[in-house]
Amino acid sequence: MNTDYLVIFNPVANKRRAKHQWPEIKKQLDANDIKYRLKITRRPLHCVFIISHYLVTSFRSDSLPKAIIVIGGDGTVHETIEGIHAAQSKNESIPNVPVLIIPTGANNNFYTHIKQQHNMNNNFIEQIKNHHVENHEIGLFDEHIKKQRGIFLNNLGIGLDANVFNLKNNFISHKINLKTRIEYYLSIFPTIYNLSTFPVDINANGEKHKIKKAFMVTALNHDNDNDIELLVLTRKNIFQLCYVIMRVLFKRELKVKSAFRITSDNIHVEIPSLEYAHADGETLGSRFYDIEYRKTKYPFIY
Repeated sequence: MNTDYLVIFNPVANKRRAKHQWPEIKKQLDANDIKYRLKITRRPLHCVFIISHYLVTSFRSDSLPKAIIVIGGDGTVHETIEGIHAAQSKNESIPNVPVLIIPTGANNNFYTHIKQQHNMNNNFIEQIKNHHVENHEIGLFDEHIKKQRGIFLNNLGIGLDANVFNLKNNFISHKINLKTRIEYYLSIFPTIYNLSTFPVDINANGEKHKIKKAFMVTALNHDNDNDIELLVLTRKNIFQLCYVIMRVLFKRELKVKSAFRITSDNIHVEIPSLEYAHADGETLGSRFYDIEYRKTKYPFIY
């Protein structure tokens, strides 16, 4: 079957509520005679594999999709672009396939920013038909120790928030019920109590900064800005920790007056201790860091 679009659907997005939205989305796609191939992502990083394999094989047969329609949240969009980059690492001739987002996740911050910036409506059929493509800023990182390149739509965190996300992802792997929810929230308190600080070396704008006792380092992507913002939290007290954790849990933008902040189009960070990290809530594991942050552009449809 000749298809114009690849549809990536994450049925477990937003605590599995997304699966109830698919019948109506499918109805509208079919009613408008939109030709598509549906792929369902079923586990973490599955989306990366699906898209990488699909683009490599479709490029060989000269049948690349016009665009990729992502039905999910920021995490699914994140994995989609990682999958495209994975395909390009296998074949550099594969272009940046435009992405259209149908937001059904618990966290749709990136989509919300694009929507506000362009005052667009939620009619995805209209967006598909208009096919207006525009490049948007996303974060790009190069971690030199493990030689890993990746992206982040909203933020890449090392330290406290990454520990919370790692804890959360471990619980998500179990059956979600009231008991596991209570266990998850109770387990956050030992995380706070056992939290240790770590040294950070920062190189940006031709200046070097040494921070001896940080407990969270977060790179922020503001898609209407050419610079990366780096936020480092150093003043550790129980009230600040609780505030930060609540902002992380409820996916709110961090606003901490006492934080060390720096903005630049290229920021180099070194952390000589094993710390957890996450990119848009997707865990990167525990490691030492020699990492550079900068911006790149990717095409989206709206």
